[in-house]
Amino acid sequence: MNQTVDVNQAADLMKVHPKTVKEVIASGAIPAARIGRAYVMMTRDVVNYVDKMVSQQTAERMGAPKTHGRATKAARPGRSPAGSRSASSSDATCAR
Repeated sequence: MNQTVDVNQAADLMKVHPKTVKEVIASGAIPAARIGRAYVMMTRDVVNYVDKMVSQQTAERMGAPKTHGRATKAARPGRSPAGSRSASSSDATCAR
């Protein structure tokens, strides 16, 4: 395997569209250098990114807490679970 890849080669490795690779580069998730008109990445960085995403998403599907410094989702304040009704809303309807 080559030590470096361009956007199209990284897209092939990641099984995504080249535009997605450019978005990942712009976010800083994969280190890249612009040499002339083309981005160049280390193959190991692309593979490490895919490995990180596979591990993270597998952990999420299995119900494990997120890794890599990200917090788990918390319930939004002021919201009750779907299908439940608060006493105040049912009282207002019965008062009529």
